[in-house]
Amino acid sequence: MAGLAGAAADSLAVLHSQSTLSSRWAVATLMADAVTPLAAVLQPTAAAATQRVEQVERWSLRVQQTAALHPPSSVDAALLDRPLAGAERITGRGPVDVVPDAVAVLLRATSATAHLPSVAEVLTYAVAAETVTALAQQLDTSAPLGTGHLAAPGWRAVREALRPYDDGSRRPQPYAPPPVIAAVRLQQSLTSAPPEVLLGDQAVRGVVAAAAQHMPTLAVQLLYRTVRTWADDGSLVAFARDLPPREDRLAPYLRGYQPAGLVRANAADLQPVVGALHNARLLSLAVAVRIDEAHPPGFPRRAQAANAEMLRRPEAAGALEAASREAARQVLLGRQRPQGHTRAR
Repeated sequence: MAGLAGAAADSLAVLHSQSTLSSRWAVATLMADAVTPLAAVLQPTAAAATQRVEQVERWSLRVQQTAALHPPSSVDAALLDRPLAGAERITGRGPVDVVPDAVAVLLRATSATAHLPSVAEVLTYAVAAETVTALAQQLDTSAPLGTGHLAAPGWRAVREALRPYDDGSRRPQPYAPPPVIAAVRLQQSLTSAPPEVLLGDQAVRGVVAAAAQHMPTLAVQLLYRTVRTWADDGSLVAFARDLPPREDRLAPYLRGYQPAGLVRANAADLQPVVGALHNARLLSLAVAVRIDEAHPPGFPRRAQAANAEMLRRPEAAGALEAASREAARQVLLGRQRPQGHTRAR
């Protein structure tokens, strides 16, 4: 029991930066539900140990009684399904070993306490998310919420929205950070064979289905942490000619694709990226909730329940339709856009 308690405490400490007050309450409730039957089967011989077990039972009962009056939501409970990254270096080879570890690394790399990702890193993460959702779309599905919507174009639209912006990272680098290596390994493992061959393996289907449940969280963390920080810090630059025209940028606009034509991007300039990530999140939710697989042990059921709850909101259906149309439009515009100066600095 002490070992289990220690492991639970360590896990919560690792996830603390990604949790909220309500999600911590959900965790406390579920832990109390698990502790009560466990304490009941313990029969310590020492009097001091007996007192501690009885005290744990009393505390758990109080939590359960309070939870009966204020039950946590499934969205809050999804924190318990958040994968924990071990070593940043992915040592596995096949998709079954690589995908779970890589997803955990990406979620940690985009969390609030991690180093702020660069534009090049986010582009790599978007490629990995596009690969996961493209395969997840091909899994056997039922027909509940979000039927027919594809998430891969949403993540492709994120890459298109980031096209004009740079922070100095979009050039050859002497080395790749571990999260980038994890994203590349994930993409390579899921494209090492044709989709029909990969998805013919039930174990691969399971890890793809599980990974798809975490793609909405990846989009949320990129949206509310990474892009907002870029906007607040003014750390991105772009050619004024690639941004919506403004009177105060007339001079750099006329400079074209010369160094004098570069300006710092603010929050208004980054709205296309915000919109693309918002759409990618909605479309990833739609793909995640309609996966109807024989879930293996360890499948993030709480995360899937939270995803489904998000799509049950009254405004979700209309938002999904709009997100699907906008993602398709952005991808089409990207294909029609000529290769220009904004591709490389």
